Parts: sequence; structure tokens; C-alpha cells
Amino acid sequence: MSKAFQRLRGLREIGVLVALLVLMTALSLTTTSFLTPLNLLQVARQASYYGIMEVGMVWVISMGDIDLSVGSILTLTNVVAAMALRGNLPVPLALAIGLFTGALCGFLNGVLAVWLRIPMIIVTLGTLSVYRGIALMLCSAAPISQFSKNNLFFTVGGGEILTVPASVWVMLFAGIAGWWTLTRSIAGRSTEAIGGNPVASYLAGIPLDRYRIGVMTLNGAIAALAGIIALAFLQSADPSTGPGFELWVIASVIIGGTALSGGQGSVPGAILGALIIAVIRNGLVLLGASTYAGTAVTGGVIILAVAIDSLVKRRASRRK
Repeated sequence: MSKAFQRLRGLREIGVLVALLVLMTALSLTTTSFLTPLNLLQVARQASYYGIMEVGMVWVISMGDIDLSVGSILTLTNVVAAMALRGNLPVPLALAIGLFTGALCGFLNGVLAVWLRIPMIIVTLGTLSVYRGIALMLCSAAPISQFSKNNLFFTVGGGEILTVPASVWVMLFAGIAGWWTLTRSIAGRSTEAIGGNPVASYLAGIPLDRYRIGVMTLNGAIAALAGIIALAFLQSADPSTGPGFELWVIASVIIGGTALSGGQGSVPGAILGALIIAVIRNGLVLLGASTYAGTAVTGGVIILAVAIDSLVKRRASRRK
């Protein structure tokens, strides 16, 4: 067996990649339109929005936390950026305001969890409703549209670059940056160390509270980036855009091999997980299944992924 094959088989993401290829093969055999270029680009575009958000969520879950508010952060930043554009602010300033809003939401999540000493899942369960409620109040629960038709932001951000949707390029670049910093930087290694053993990390001198707040701020900013990209494509800020995204994001991260207990994360695996979720949803539509079946199937996939991860860990611990 060659060294290259052994190295390939040892990659954490190989199982996710194989699962994706098996799904795509099955759908190509059972449907006539799955492998068409137009449909594949649609699948990639659909995966890109929560694929972008997963880059931050991998950091959060690797640290041993979880964020249920990312869908609401996307909604709020989507609305805020749209209002800024409608107010005739310069496009860079409007987008910066949107990114700052997302980062501020993430910062508040981290600060509340650290100061109140309560689990992040409880904090973000509350802020999920808070951020969504603020977004609904700002836009009066109505979409914001009718922007300048000659706006370069919508032309480029919502269009295609080299025949590939711009959102997919953003997902790939964000994924590369997230993977490199998580695996190569001190911040990334410290984040995984906190998730693996917070007590040992504290004794080693890693500032746990500062890292928790910093990672949550980063996660909020990345969710805001996804919201801005969605705004560019839809050319409208709809308060119904973000709800439910947290399910797809967390599911994709878990499917991609990031340990739910923390200490180990995979950004490439999470992006492959996003593609799996998008392929499943698209395949169900092509097969004539109910539009709501995707949610039920995603829940089942989450349970299966966690069960497999738990089984693998138990076997590994027995070998040791």
C-alpha cells in the first residue's frame, strides 16, 4: 500500500467525502436532472450560505461551546445592512455596519456567558429570540428591497465569477482561512486545547474567558458575512431568511467530523457536510418528496453522525 494512499485514508474528512460521492451517485442514477450544471450550481449556492457560517461554528464547537443564535444574527445583520444601503450610505460603510452588528452580537453572547457563568447554549437560546425580535422590529416584519439597480454590490456579490456563484467563492476562501488559522495558528490550537481540556488549558496559562469571547465575536462576524452575501443574491432583506439556519450549520459541522464535546474541529469536513445537507435537500425535491422532509432527514442525519462519532471514540478508547 503506497504512502500516499495511507495518508489519504488517514484523513478525517475522507469518510465525509465518500458519503457525499455515494449520495451524488445515487441521485444521478435515480433522477435525470441532478447532474445538470444548473442544478449542481444551485446545490453549491444553497450550501454556501451555511457553509460560510460553519467556519465560525467549527471554532465554537471545537472550543466546547455551541451557538444557537447564528441564524438570528444572519437575519439581523441582513436587515441592518439593507437599511444602511436604503439610507444611501456608501456601500463599504453599509457592509461594515452589517459586519460590526454581527460581531457585536457574537461579543454579547460571549460576554453574557462569561460574566453570568452560564452555559453558552442557554445564552444563545435566549439571544436567538432577542436578535430575531430586533430584526423584526427594525423592518416591521416586512422585506426591505428596491435598491439602486446599478449597485455594483448586487451585481458582483449576487452574480457569478468564472461561472461559479460568488457566494461559493466566498465559502471557499473563508474555509481556507478558517482551516489554516485553526490548524496552524496559536489561536486555533489554543481553541482546540480549551475544548479538549479546559482545566489543563487554564493551568497552561491560556486565558479561557478571553478566548471564549473572542471566538464568539468571530462567529458573529462570519454569520454577518453570510447575511451580507445572502442580501447580495436576493437583493432583499427578508426577516424569514435566517430562521432554521442554525440547524443546517450545526448539522453540517457535526457531520463533517467536528467533535460535539470539543477539542477537535474540521473546517473542510464542515464544508463537505454542508454539501451533503444541500444534496439531500435537493435530492428530496427532485424525487418529489415533501418540502419539509429535508428538516426531518437532517435531524436523522445529525443523530446518525453523533452515534457514529461516539462509536468510533469508544473503539479508540478501548484500543488504548
